[in-house]
Amino acid sequence: MNKSCPTHSGLNSRLELPDGSDVGADVAFVWRWLLLGGAAGAWAGLLVGGVGGRLAMFVLRLSSSESVRGIQSDHDFRIGQVTGQTLFLLAITTVLGMVAGIICVIARSQLSGWTGAVLVVLAGGTVGAAEIIQPDGVDFTRLSPLPVACVMFTVIPIAGVALILWFIKRWKRWWWQNRSRTVIAALPWLVAIPTFFISIPVMLVMLALGGAALRVGFLRRGLTSQVGRAVATGLAITIIGFASFALIRD
Repeated sequence: MNKSCPTHSGLNSRLELPDGSDVGADVAFVWRWLLLGGAAGAWAGLLVGGVGGRLAMFVLRLSSSESVRGIQSDHDFRIGQVTGQTLFLLAITTVLGMVAGIICVIARSQLSGWTGAVLVVLAGGTVGAAEIIQPDGVDFTRLSPLPVACVMFTVIPIAGVALILWFIKRWKRWWWQNRSRTVIAALPWLVAIPTFFISIPVMLVMLALGGAALRVGFLRRGLTSQVGRAVATGLAITIIGFASFALIRD
């Protein structure tokens, strides 16, 4: 990071934090990191959430009675069948992963090192698992064995967040420097934007908030000091606690 603005950030790379003298540089910095997080999250969402989720359902369909074949799952696709709804599911997991990736980039800017990575993975993974596992849903009343279903759909979001962080760590070395690699990695944005138009205003809002945070003196100092790290750590631990309670209850 720029020596004039030291930080503990876990996102050290060629995308260096500007010194705050130029508005355009601050906005470009936020924009590039948001695109990186969204791209990393999209690929993880597609591979782990989409493909991995379908493979998990395939395994559960084989281990369950034949009566579950063709029934509507909790996520609006037919168990044991590949239809247009399956493609829509893959698109949904890609966009959800994109959102998760942006959140991971923001979280990792304050939570550095292995401790920060563990907190981000546990927070994101437990929230995801608590949302997926619905005790009254079809997936957890008709499919068997139930313990296997619970384990797989707890592991999937945890693995998804871990893969997002791995992608970010690997890709930040060449992101925006190697244009061909950046374009290929960012391809999911071409799917998300026309399919889910809301992604455009969401990105604009995130860009505005991030740019504003770097322009306001006390916010910038908070983001680049131990204060930001302490707040982020407390928030992550709180999220893990509440999400774990909800997951265990389910």
